[in-house]
Amino acid sequence: PLGVGKGGGGSVQEHGPEGTHLGPQNIWVFHDYDKALAHAKKVGKPLFVDFTGHNCVNCRKMEQSVWGEPGVIDILKNEVVVVSLYVDERTPLPKEEQKTVQITEDRTKELKTVGDKWMVKQIRDYQATAQPYYVMQNGNGNDISDEPATFRDHKVPSDFKAWLEKGLK
Repeated sequence: PLGVGKGGGGSVQEHGPEGTHLGPQNIWVFHDYDKALAHAKKVGKPLFVDFTGHNCVNCRKMEQSVWGEPGVIDILKNEVVVVSLYVDERTPLPKEEQKTVQITEDRTKELKTVGDKWMVKQIRDYQATAQPYYVMQNGNGNDISDEPATFRDHKVPSDFKAWLEKGLK
């Protein structure tokens, strides 16, 4: 993922924090919420939670045309810990985590995959199912953003940057 010569002259770190992978725009991202939250608390940075999907066209549009813009990329690389939670990830959960859970008062969901786990988290915590869906949290997992960022309302880089900056304050 770093390309020939690992980023061409050292512009990208060879290794991110333990548990991260190189993600969009050469940003080190976690894919496990608990590990990301623990790291955010350890380093004293907010957690940028990215509910996304492998098959999400608007997610790719945000990553390609917004995340890499000046100001936005700096915040995502340096000021926050990024966790991308793929709601359509098909990796099976460990057997002990596979179970039926209550999503809403009248709806249950069989947790079988990692994606099921993140989808249920998004529905339970935010009553939302659309992606991309972004929130910022402190090291204790409490939301610090007044409202989420979405493709519909934050697809303009300056709007997304303003949302990030508001969360950092």
